[in-house]
Amino acid sequence: MKINMLLAKTLILQILPNSIIHEFENGKEVVFISSEIKPDLILMDIQMPEMNGYEATEEIRKIDNQKDTPIIALTAGTIVGEKEKCLQAGMNDYIPKPIEKENLKKIISKWIAKT
Repeated sequence: MKINMLLAKTLILQILPNSIIHEFENGKEVVFISSEIKPDLILMDIQMPEMNGYEATEEIRKIDNQKDTPIIALTAGTIVGEKEKCLQAGMNDYIPKPIEKENLKKIISKWIAKT
């Protein structure tokens, strides 16, 4: 997980050099802190301890100031229906691992202006 986080962070900073990136170890932290900082975008790993990405997304969507924040799933799961499961949980989009820079850039551009 640390390597995937480092890769995602590195690619995001190449795409959006002035980004402020917050990293969290588990889904509960994401839910708690995202209501405080109101991020422009959340890259949500599906497999996290304490609360997985689906559960964290569902909880984030219950927070008034987070209903419209784009949440992008990051998952190694290539199971048929995985993307649909992410969207059903309230995520806006899906990026399979390993993360490819051009795909990440395209998805971020779709959800954030000026990329």
